[in-house]
Amino acid sequence: MGLEVIPTDATLGATVRGVDLTRLDDGTFKKIEDAWHEHGVLIFPDQQLDDAAHLAFSRRFGALEQSIRRTRSTGISNLSNVQADGAVAPRSSLQARFLVGNTYWHSDSSYKRVGAKASILAAHIVPDTGGETEWADMRAAYDALDDDRKAWLEDKVAVHDYAFSHAPFGGLEILNKEELSHLAPVEHPVVRVHPATGRKNLFVGRHASHIRGEDLEESRKLLADLTEEGAQPPRLYKHIWQVGDIVIWDNRCVLHRGHRWPEDQARTMVRTTVAGEIAGNEWAIRSESPRDKVVQGEF
Repeated sequence: MGLEVIPTDATLGATVRGVDLTRLDDGTFKKIEDAWHEHGVLIFPDQQLDDAAHLAFSRRFGALEQSIRRTRSTGISNLSNVQADGAVAPRSSLQARFLVGNTYWHSDSSYKRVGAKASILAAHIVPDTGGETEWADMRAAYDALDDDRKAWLEDKVAVHDYAFSHAPFGGLEILNKEELSHLAPVEHPVVRVHPATGRKNLFVGRHASHIRGEDLEESRKLLADLTEEGAQPPRLYKHIWQVGDIVIWDNRCVLHRGHRWPEDQARTMVRTTVAGEIAGNEWAIRSESPRDKVVQGEF
């Protein structure tokens, strides 16, 4: 049986079967890329990729994104509550606190001048219950707005700020002053046009602090409302992970969040991030690096 793309019941997401991601020819990859543009999220069950294969598949979509720890040029991150000694990190630890931030709707790296293009997440250890990942279709969220709201938002620009979104979860503790200096607030349109499909979508989420030129608190509430209203059925897909699953999503038009799980159970996910395709993107890794390895955190 050849490649099969099975859409979910939501406005986004599809499961892809009949393909081995370690043995992709160009024609098959083109079908995968086209399906990704259409569905925003693709689920590949039971692929069991090692880190090298995960990196190789990710690079098919473009240059990988550099760590916010700029001394590291790694293209792969270990999102885990398991410590180096094998024990589950205590709730009060920086490692555990940092992961809590991922349970809020966001687009990866939108706090950078060029946000991420794609994220590719693989399940290595899953808890007995909880720990799902959920995605929200911001294309359909934009389509659902009335005409007056679309018109008002058309020229609005949101300030996305790493310090605003990460400070409550230990994000300022993991970086030194020089690293933080590279993460000054940036601006992105609230309404964006997808470069491959031409569809408009909302670009909001936890990293969006406020709207430039508008009242701080009022615009902050508006952005939160747009996120909450947009992330409603039928625009939601939630994936229950099995070890070996791998999922790719489009950060340019999709928000995501993780779900909590029992704090005494281990969960380890490995993620790559594909850099946004804008000339001069200072966060893009231009070539493979001998320093590519798994590192801890959302880096």
